[in-house]
Amino acid sequence: MRETPEGFVPPVEAPKVSETLHTASVLERSHEAALLGESFEDAAAALETVEDFIDVRAKLYAHRFPSFYQVFEDIDSVNRSPFPDSEKEEEKSRLLDEAELRSRAFSPRVADLYRGVISELRGNAYEPKFEETRVKLADLIESGDLDVLTSTTESWEVKLNRLDTRFEGYLAGRRALDKREGNLMPDDVRKARQEKLNGQSKNPPSRRNESKPSMDEMDRLKEGERAPAFWTIFPAYGGYFREQSLSVWDARRNTWVEPSYEYHDVQMVPLSENEDKKKGRINFTVHSELHANQWVSVPSPYTHGISKVECAFPYVLQQDQNGDVVIMVQGTGIVEVKVVFAPISQKIHGPVDRAKVKVPNMPVQFSEETQQFIAKIRSSKKTKLAKAWALAAYTQQHLTYSNDSSLNAIYDSDPRGYFGSIDTHQMADCDVSNTYFAALCAQLNIATRQVVGHSVKGKNATGASEIHSGTGHAWSEVWDETTLRWERIDATPAGDPNLEEEQTKGSQQKVPGDYGKQEAKRISDEKLEALRKELAEKKEQLSYTREERELSRVTGIELKEARQIVKEIDVAEDTRLPNGKRIVDVLSRLFNAIVESRKVVVEEYDSPVRKAEGGEGIEEIVRHKIGISSGDSDPVSRERIEDEEDVEPSIGGFDLYIIGDKSGSMSSTVEGEELWKMQRRAEYLIFSSLHRFQRALERAGIPSEESLSVRTEGISFRGSGEEDIDLDKPLSPKFLPQDKVRLWHSLTDQGYSNGDVEALNYIYGQILDEQALEKKGVSMKKRLRLVVACSDGGPDSPSKVQEYAEALGKLGAVVVGIGLTETASTVPVIYNTPYSRGDIAKTIDDLPAIVAKHLVAEAIRLFPARAKESAKAVIESTIAEFRRV
Repeated sequence: MRETPEGFVPPVEAPKVSETLHTASVLERSHEAALLGESFEDAAAALETVEDFIDVRAKLYAHRFPSFYQVFEDIDSVNRSPFPDSEKEEEKSRLLDEAELRSRAFSPRVADLYRGVISELRGNAYEPKFEETRVKLADLIESGDLDVLTSTTESWEVKLNRLDTRFEGYLAGRRALDKREGNLMPDDVRKARQEKLNGQSKNPPSRRNESKPSMDEMDRLKEGERAPAFWTIFPAYGGYFREQSLSVWDARRNTWVEPSYEYHDVQMVPLSENEDKKKGRINFTVHSELHANQWVSVPSPYTHGISKVECAFPYVLQQDQNGDVVIMVQGTGIVEVKVVFAPISQKIHGPVDRAKVKVPNMPVQFSEETQQFIAKIRSSKKTKLAKAWALAAYTQQHLTYSNDSSLNAIYDSDPRGYFGSIDTHQMADCDVSNTYFAALCAQLNIATRQVVGHSVKGKNATGASEIHSGTGHAWSEVWDETTLRWERIDATPAGDPNLEEEQTKGSQQKVPGDYGKQEAKRISDEKLEALRKELAEKKEQLSYTREERELSRVTGIELKEARQIVKEIDVAEDTRLPNGKRIVDVLSRLFNAIVESRKVVVEEYDSPVRKAEGGEGIEEIVRHKIGISSGDSDPVSRERIEDEEDVEPSIGGFDLYIIGDKSGSMSSTVEGEELWKMQRRAEYLIFSSLHRFQRALERAGIPSEESLSVRTEGISFRGSGEEDIDLDKPLSPKFLPQDKVRLWHSLTDQGYSNGDVEALNYIYGQILDEQALEKKGVSMKKRLRLVVACSDGGPDSPSKVQEYAEALGKLGAVVVGIGLTETASTVPVIYNTPYSRGDIAKTIDDLPAIVAKHLVAEAIRLFPARAKESAKAVIESTIAEFRRV
């Protein structure tokens, strides 16, 4: 059972803070117009640009110093953007501010050239710390290499060649020299160091409420040295692990302190079920052996929250007002603890009481150079966070990384004060440099606090990362008044081996983690891929036809699926007869003839009129005589007979029902064609053709009460039960987008057995219900009905099929059974009755034409008796088209 320890203040609910504001990168903003617009060409061009960018970045990653070359990628993105020149310059300045902070990830000589390149890109003079840097920088400028690397006209192929030939070898050599110098020491010193390391405890120290910045030669391990691990992390995870935040500067003792604490229970987070090692979204366990009954800080990354604690003894887990976690295990001696972490969606910077965010009081006496820089930043940078980034860059450039412990006493006793002494000697490690940075910020009224913890990298032979005396690290957090969050900024100068990136050719960080890359506005690999996908989707969307988009919009299906459906309908409508003619064209000619034949010619009386107006025989002799007597040679006295089109009444209607087979065998393939797919294609063809027939009837101007209405229905069976009948297209004169999608999905799903009998029963019931309405007095037109039943095998009960065929025939319906391929050779035999007929599609490709043939055989009955003679040629020619089917 967990108990609150004596002295703990009751939990205080911290006010909620606003979400972090995410500002789009240059690349994202450059392509906003393409994403929002309706131009296929713009979307295609933007996609090509982004894909080229991804390719370039991959090639940069294949180099040994990708972080160094990132600045050229950043500048290239801005230079190629569509922004005005003034905005480009502002964007480049901001990117260079952030890029400058990356120098801490390099060895001293590499960092020196890096800062020199950035100064040259700014147009500023630079004073190198190494003479070789001065020579190299002058050579790059004189040869025009820097101009090439920032040019918008040079290809990246040329730029990559310059990086290979002018940078890779030089940087590798400088880094090797830095590494060799960093590990140089006499043998006796090396031996003494290892003995001291061997004597260190493997148990983490107890928590303190203060931290004094100081330098110590033992703070960083040399190559080959090992120290006992306080904590192990498995699977391996690296980067920043915070333990304690301190917000008050004690100028008398030159020490960071936290005067008081407010504790509350830790909010646990669930374990991730979708881990992604590449993105660092993994669950991991931090393991240690602690002294019982002591408060110990739990090293915690910004990217993860605690999911659970595994411990055999009672323990108390608490979190202070800064978001830092402590644990105490009750018991005796040494106790084992495992803390399980899970990834969270947003980096944690701790709960915040904004009223307690204060600027630390840090008395300073800076040099004139530093004061001038502070004044420049005060006037040139707009936000406090932008000012802080610039001050951090100055700290890294102004100071040199050092662990020389002899400087501690000098800094504490210098009459110019602690910060004046650092400003003069310009030597500092992580906590000293970040304290100096905090003093710079205080001059501009920027609230900062120091965070102590660990910088973890690599893994041991067991695959675990380690936290030990050599991983201790300190950094800063700056209060961002815009987002109301603490923003991590590490102002440590270049030279800290724990912060130096592994410059391994062909790979990025091998161990996932939060390594604090200062690239807030640079587009990440994940966002870059998301942008590529967005543009690819936009391009694809704009490549769709209006019909495809409308089908997607109305039905809610994906555009890809809409394209498949429209494509299949197009293919269906392009199905041809053996003579090469399209079935839809042949059907259309017949249907148009039916529409015209439904119009009758009658004579209408309209007189009297003059002869000149079309009058014929004299109708009114008296009026004619009076007119002649009056001198009118063509009086209004004649009759005129006019022909006028009218619609023959009681036209009736035509209903087509198609029964689809979805038994398991329909999934088989015959001659490369899947049976279910060709069946669906045949239904699309017939339903589309009859839908156009209906629309032609409507456009003919025939009154609705006298019109010939054409309705279609599609059902299918998955099995022999009533519940196995699917209504794919309701009986209707329309062929709606929803019908097309329903057919697409339904006729794709396969069942398990035959259901011919139940399907015929379903349609029989429908027709019976309609005729029952007519008997009740509901006016119903006499309708011609055709039922087409497809089956790829014999029905379970041939006699039942024949019974329903007879029953349907007595209701006035014509039933046609079509066997699908030779495996259904019994189908024509079963359906060959006085009330029905059978057919077979010997190859599945024949199915659309066979269904159309039987449709034609019944549709010619829609010609009125009086018009059949005049339509004889059309009827005969249409029938002739299908003779070879």
